[in-house]
Amino acid sequence: MGTEKNGLLLVAALLIVGAGAARAEQEPRGERLEALEQRVAELEAAQEESEEAAADRWWEEWTRRVRVGGSASVGYLYRRALTLEDSNAFQVWDARFFVDAELARDVEIGGTTLVRTIGTTFEWNLVRLGDLFNNVGELYVDFQGIAGSGWLNAQVGRFQIPVSENYLRFSKGYRDDPFISNTVGGPWWWDEGVRLYGQRADGRFGYVASVSNGDTRFNADSSNDPQGTLKLFTDPWPWLHLSVSGLVAGQTGRTTQGAPGALWLGETWAMPIGASTSVPTYIHGVPTADGPNKIDRTWLVGADLVLRPLDGLRAWLAGGQYEIDAHGPGPYDRTLYYWIAELVADGKLASPLLDPLYLALRANALTTGDGSRGYLLDFRLADSVGHNVRNLAEYSVALGLELHEGVLLRGEYIYQDIDLVSGLPMSISSQRNNEHWFGVDVGIAF
Repeated sequence: MGTEKNGLLLVAALLIVGAGAARAEQEPRGERLEALEQRVAELEAAQEESEEAAADRWWEEWTRRVRVGGSASVGYLYRRALTLEDSNAFQVWDARFFVDAELARDVEIGGTTLVRTIGTTFEWNLVRLGDLFNNVGELYVDFQGIAGSGWLNAQVGRFQIPVSENYLRFSKGYRDDPFISNTVGGPWWWDEGVRLYGQRADGRFGYVASVSNGDTRFNADSSNDPQGTLKLFTDPWPWLHLSVSGLVAGQTGRTTQGAPGALWLGETWAMPIGASTSVPTYIHGVPTADGPNKIDRTWLVGADLVLRPLDGLRAWLAGGQYEIDAHGPGPYDRTLYYWIAELVADGKLASPLLDPLYLALRANALTTGDGSRGYLLDFRLADSVGHNVRNLAEYSVALGLELHEGVLLRGEYIYQDIDLVSGLPMSISSQRNNEHWFGVDVGIAF
């Protein structure tokens, strides 16, 4: 850039000298030098303005096409002995960062629209549940408006599994969660594959579908059987949202490995009976050997209903069934049931002065529905009771205050009810009791 500027100034000086040759004899030497210096200064100023304008245009274009964001939760949590590592202390409870970029618009071939917009999203899942995860959350390329249609859009890469409404509370949705805690049985998790989505122009009906590896682990596929999902939703009125979801996956796992299915219900996933724990598993009151390391099939059906009868009042009801069919015969198949009932009320319903406040109530559970057959319903229970939990329920009340856009102060109290299978020895049954825990945090988002 410096060489080009010097060249331009030299050419300008030569032109000025040449153009003023006819007047050279009439004008005093000092006046000619002064005029030359003034012209050079004008050219330098014009060059600097041009460079500044180009830099401004580049910055405006970059900020229009690329957005950096994130969310975090920091505060004090009292969780007693959920795991041996947990403590009642100040913690970074959650932290994640995002980069969204627009890569292209109106991509055409032969005058025909191929894709309306191409973009990409990256999520850095830094901290979750107070632990340092430091891994990839979502990372996909987004093709919007394929063939100019609003019904056909595709995301290729790693994304949230589109089942139920619960997964919308994770990743970018974490900033809008009225609770500190997560649901104990709501479906979610990430997986690699292709996700398709679309809806009517008025938004009253739409779908989300996916085909993915079907494995919890990052970039892993423990078999050649994929996982497929389909979610249909409708908004017949502004105050009502309905959705139904389905999932099916083939075999996962090998004889020398576990079978970590991709879908999570709260903090558990499809795994062999006895996996991830050294605690003996009891079935019908009898200690039982661990199950096979393969799962032949899993499938889920679920439904969600979201009501907004008043401005500032939101109710969410959800429920579903997750079937886990283990490889071969034996008592290792499991059916898990989840349900969620939640109510969030803004303070403005009581008084305009309370507008920044909200009150949230939630009851939710994950259960095997069988008093003699349990499961590891939360991986954080692995070292205490293992696969001997038949019912895990939580009842929460949360109070939030929006201090400013992107800054939220929250407090939450939870009563956790844990029911174990029948016939356990005292050495196991005494490990877990019903728990009370609470937390106060500051949630930030940008």
